Amino acid sequence: MELDALFGGGDSGVDTVDEPEIDEVLEEPADEHVDEPADDGIGWKALALFICGGLVITALVVAFMVWVIEGLVL
Repeated sequence: MELDALFGGGDSGVDTVDEPEIDEVLEEPADEHVDEPADDGIGWKALALFICGGLVITALVVAFMVWVIEGLVL
């Protein structure tokens, strides 16, 4: 491709610009396995168990506090 045709220098016109060659690249599908878990976090199942465990422990602590307070008052 001539730069004179792009920038208007010389006697060459715009018609002298060559068409760019396009190489078609065939993309092959990636070999990704759906069965394998991603190693980017702890996972939603572990997170759900962690949250549920925290709620159970909180409920037990509140129940113990209520039991102690009722024992002191009565």
